[in-house]
Amino acid sequence: MRTFKLIITVLMLNSTLISFGQINPINNLFFQQTYWYQNYNCPSFNCFELSWTAPDISTDTLLGYKIYRDNDFWIFTKETDVTCSGYSPCEYNDFFNSLPFWTTVKAVYNSDSTISIANDSVFVNDLLINIEGIESNIITLLKNPISIGENISIVIPNSEGETCRIQIHSLSEQLIKEYEIKQVMDGIVNFSTKKMTHGLHVISIQLKGKTINKKIMIQ
Repeated sequence: MRTFKLIITVLMLNSTLISFGQINPINNLFFQQTYWYQNYNCPSFNCFELSWTAPDISTDTLLGYKIYRDNDFWIFTKETDVTCSGYSPCEYNDFFNSLPFWTTVKAVYNSDSTISIANDSVFVNDLLINIEGIESNIITLLKNPISIGENISIVIPNSEGETCRIQIHSLSEQLIKEYEIKQVMDGIVNFSTKKMTHGLHVISIQLKGKTINKKIMIQ
């Protein structure tokens, strides 16, 4: 009987560990921001999109997502994006309050509202006032080289409404990160360097049927 009880206890512990391990975080967090003068649908004329892809499938019931600015809870949503596109009144006019801040998104599961870890974050630095100084017809890395922990910031001009896919590879061609932007804004796309290593990387930007490769050094 003692042996039987011990086996039951071990099985229950294993079951608990497996269930806990399935609290999957979100994937592919990114942030884009653009200055649209006199567009009063966007806070301070700054239109933006914060988006991510859903967690990997698990046995837990996904309820939605909690968004944080630094460690402070901001809003709960069932969608995989929070957007002020400029084409309709914005529900998120307080997004840029308390600048600067790191923004994170955590998945919420089950009836007890279990929260996942935040496996990625994006730094929101400031409002854009005027981007004329960086406007051109060329896709540009805003800063290169950068340090681990900083955003990779890409200026994507004259492509409003286009679909864009961004991939980051190591020099050995290993895929490290991948993002799909369903509607590009004429502005700056930001995503983090979390989980990336020091060294040279290749950023591939697929846009308008073309692929543009940029090299970036992470120090």
